[in-house]
Formats: sequence, structure tokens, C-alpha cells
Amino acid sequence: MWSLEEANLKIARLREMPYGTGRTAAAEFIARTIENEGPEQKLPEALLELVEAYVFGTPNPASFATFSKLLRLWDTHPEHFSVHDGRTLFWQFKWVTGDLAAWPQISRQQARGLLDEMRKRYAVAGFSAAAVDRAEYMWAGHLGLDDEAERWRAIWLAHGEDEMDCGSCKIGGTLRDHVIAGEFEQAVALGAPTEDLCNREPANSHRQLALAYLQLGDGEAAGRQLARAQATSGGHYDPDDLGMEFEILARGGQLQAALDVLVTHGQRALQLEGDPGDNRGFLRYLVAGLAWAVEEKGQLPTRLHQADTLGELYDWAVQQSVPLARAFDERAGNRRFTESLEAAQQEPRLADLVLVTEKTTGLSSAAGLQLGSGAQPFADQRGTASTEQEGDADPYVTADGFLAAGDLMQAAYWYERAGQARESAGQTLGAGIAFADAAQSLAQLRERGRASELFERAWELLLDGDAPARLLLAVLTARGQVAELLGQYEGLEEAVLAARARAEAERNQLEQADAEPWQVEAAAALVIHADDLLARLYAAEGNYSDAAQLAGRVAESYEQAGQSARLGAALLLAGQCAKDAGQSAQATKFLEGAVAALDAAQRKESKANALNLLIEVLNKTGQTHRVQDLLDGLL
Repeated sequence: MWSLEEANLKIARLREMPYGTGRTAAAEFIARTIENEGPEQKLPEALLELVEAYVFGTPNPASFATFSKLLRLWDTHPEHFSVHDGRTLFWQFKWVTGDLAAWPQISRQQARGLLDEMRKRYAVAGFSAAAVDRAEYMWAGHLGLDDEAERWRAIWLAHGEDEMDCGSCKIGGTLRDHVIAGEFEQAVALGAPTEDLCNREPANSHRQLALAYLQLGDGEAAGRQLARAQATSGGHYDPDDLGMEFEILARGGQLQAALDVLVTHGQRALQLEGDPGDNRGFLRYLVAGLAWAVEEKGQLPTRLHQADTLGELYDWAVQQSVPLARAFDERAGNRRFTESLEAAQQEPRLADLVLVTEKTTGLSSAAGLQLGSGAQPFADQRGTASTEQEGDADPYVTADGFLAAGDLMQAAYWYERAGQARESAGQTLGAGIAFADAAQSLAQLRERGRASELFERAWELLLDGDAPARLLLAVLTARGQVAELLGQYEGLEEAVLAARARAEAERNQLEQADAEPWQVEAAAALVIHADDLLARLYAAEGNYSDAAQLAGRVAESYEQAGQSARLGAALLLAGQCAKDAGQSAQATKFLEGAVAALDAAQRKESKANALNLLIEVLNKTGQTHRVQDLLDGLL
């Protein structure tokens, strides 16, 4: 049995964990232990944490049973609930009733019982009915009972501000109602909430406004709203966020950007790991976003496991949606979900979405090199001056100015001009740098085909110009990102090996010259970096076995160098690849090491990712007993 202090500490550590498999497993472990062994006065808090982990981390209908247990505990042992626990219990009532819509296996009769229970308990506890009336409105709207939904909506809004009703969510919900109803001007006039923000707002409202502006034909305003949504979301994407952003991008003509969002953030959503409601909504967003593009852009590569082309992705989304829509139709007693899916298949393309691009820095700066100057013409390592006529601005300097101002289009143009001028003048290294910076600017503009061409042109010049290994690796990192987004890796392995050979040669030269130890160590780190890039290349190509093996060797090098953060990152890559290669024992070993290293480096997000993967591997291989031991040691 844990002492009261031990239980408090474990719950506190639980709250520091990001939502996901690891936090849910930890919440289950804590709740189970306290329920079986005590201290009993901490059970309400432990169960409340478990409900939260289910709702926001790993959707599970067990949240209803857990919440029912909490209600019974409230009735039998109210003394175990602190004032905060009691308020949280009634706040969570909203989450649980909101999740009724997510699980079609919950009957209307069961839902009715829970809503009536909520109303009775709110009244007894002295809370107003505002949150209950909102739950009634959401439930009736979900079932397609339009008149009843409108009646409850009016009753809910008549309450005004209420302590148990999130003001920001009220604005966000009203925005969503306007957008669904086609009332786009009203949505724009309402705007996003600016006070009392929560875990959903204002990001949700900015996405609604982006779609509203797009429907009104204002692609620039839509782009600004989408950028604000991304900036305020904290990098977190649930299936609804991801799906809506995909629809906005796709219907705004930004198909590559839409696919990038799926590649970067959509792994779990595309595996349909959400609850049935999340999955249905996410798939409908995909269908609505792609419907207009199937005929014209159907052969566009997706780089997704679910489908090779855009047309195949659309067909997959429709195929997966049909049975889900029917399941929800059956509970609703109508065809509203099937009709919604059919309507999504007719959604048109909207205005051209204008994306807001963040400012960036050149590759030379990223490599730590001072290249180009506002006062002096460029000179490469052989001391050759620029061929620009005296008094004319150096195009590289002009490009730097546009880059600093955030004008990537002009920066790309002038960097390319600088590359052409320097190549003509025999300034091989300088030309390679300029072309690489042009490519990076184009990559930021999502002009990836042209960026890839310029990266290849830059690469040969950099090699011929005896570029230092650190510059080669900086360029390769940027080039690899473009290659991954294009799904085109030809020539990259040879390039990484060439950069590695140069890094090794530099290290050997320093050793032979009896250079300072720190200089030799820095050169050796570049060799490790090259191996790290090669492992990631193998992983991107789907060569998981070789990627895991090489990443494991990279991890050993980082361990010897005492770099725990990089050690953890390499072990996480090795564990993920071993898992994908079906090597469960190796995956377990790598991921256990990753959790420990990332914990030591205080990298909470990466540690959580490693822990999630490790628990998934242990559960899949029948080692659930080890999960408890693992969590007991971490909490």
C-alpha cells in the first residue's frame, strides 16, 4: 500500500505526462492500485485522472464505467472528495455526456438515462442547468432532431455566462453552427474568442473562421486564420483538428500541403485509432477535401501507407466511412450520417488558399558559416571575388535581404541568380551554397519539385568546391526533408556516404595534426551525424531492419559521448524501426533505453512517445505484467 504522500507524488507525476498510451496505462495502474490497496481517500482523484486520460488520450468506452464508479463513490463516500475533486466530477459530466455521440453502441435509452442523471445531480449540487441544456442540444443535434435541437439551443444560450459552461467553447460552438448552416458572414462577424481560453480554443475557432473565409472567397484571410490555428494549437492534433485542417487546405487548392499534414501528424488518425465518432468525422473531412480533385489530380502521390495516390486515398476514405455512417444511422433512426457522407462527395473546390510562410534562415547560417556580407562582395574559399560589376549589389546579399524580410519568392529568385553568376565565374563552392539556399527557400514555399532539382545541382558544386562536412550535412538535412515529402530518395544514400567520407577525412587530418581534443571530437560528431542521417533515410525508405541496426550503432556513439538527448532520440528511432520490422525483442530493448535516456535529458514529449511505443510492444507481445513494473518504476 502506498502512503498518502506516495500516492500524491505518483498522481502529480502522472499529470506531467502528455496524453497517450503511456499516460492512460499509468492512470489505469494508479487507479487499480489505489482501489485494491489504498489509500482510499485518493481513489476519487485517481479515477478522475483516468477519465481524463481516456477522454483526451486513448478513447475507450471504459470511460463510462469509470465515471459511473465515480458517481457511486460520490454517493457513498463524499468525504473522500475534496472541493476541487467535486467540481471536477461535475465538469467531467460534460465530457462524458459529450462522448455519447462518439459510440454508436450506446443506445438512445442509455444516453437518455445519463442525461437525466446529469440534470438531477446538477440540481442537487446547486449548479444551474446551462451545461445540461447544452448537452441536450448537442445530443439532439447529433441525432438529427432539428426542431428539438433548436429548442434546446435557445434554452442553453438564454443562460448567459455560467461557471460550469466554458465561455470560449460557447463561442466556438456557435461559430461551428454558423459554418455548418452556411452562415459564413455571421461566423466572420462573430470572430474567435479572446478571453478565458481552454485546451480547444481559440485554435478550433480559427479553423472554423478559415473555412468561412474560404467559402466567402477570401483566400488570404483564410490563410491567416489557419496560421493562427496552427500557432495556438501547441502542435497537438486530434482527428477533428487534423481532418478540418486537411479539408481547408485541400479545398483551397493546397493539395501538397494537405497531404503534408497527414504525413506529419496523421499516423494514428489514418490508422483509425480514435473512437467511432472521431473516425467518422475525420474520414468525412478527407472525403470533402478530396472530392473535387479526384478526377483531375487522382494520380498525385500521397506517401501514405493507406493509399499510393490521391484517388486511392479518396476511395479508401469513402470505403471506411460507409459502415461507420450506417452504424450511426441505425442509432439515430434515419439516414443523416449517410446523407452527410454523400454530401461530402459533392463538395466543390473553394477559393485559392494563401498560406502564411514563416521566416527562415539560409543554409549557410544553419551550418554556422558566415557567408555573404552587405559590405563586401562574396568570396569563396579560393578567394575569387564576385563577378558583379563594381557598384552593383551582390545578388546573394539581395537574396539575404528578401529572406530576412520573409519574401521567400524573391529570395529564391536572387539566390538562384547568385548561383548562376558564381558558377559562370568559376566560384564553385559559392555557387553551390547559393543554389542550396534557393532550393531551401523554394522548399519553404512548397515548390518541392524545383527545390529538389536545385538541391541536386547544388550538391555536385559543393562536392567539387571542397565544402566542409558540416555544410554538406546541413544541406543534406534540408534536401532529405524535401525528398521525404516527395517520396523520392534516389541518390541520397550515395550523397550521405560521400558526406560521411569527407567528415572522416577531416577527423583523420585533425588527428594527424595533433589538433586540440575538442576539435577532433567535433569532427567525430559529424561522422555520427552522417550515420544518423543514413539511418533516418533507411527508415523513410521503409528499410526498417537496417535502419534499426544503424540507429542502434549511432546510439552507442552518442552514449560514449555522454549526449543523453541524442542517445534517446537515436534509441527511439531504433525502437520504432525495430517495431515496424517485427523485431519485438529488439524494439523493447531500444525503447527501454530510449525512455531512460530521454528521462535523464528531461525531454518529456520524446520520452512520452518512447513510452507509448514501449507499452504498445509489451501489450502486443503478451508482456502486460511488465507494463505495471515499468510504470511503477517511472511514477
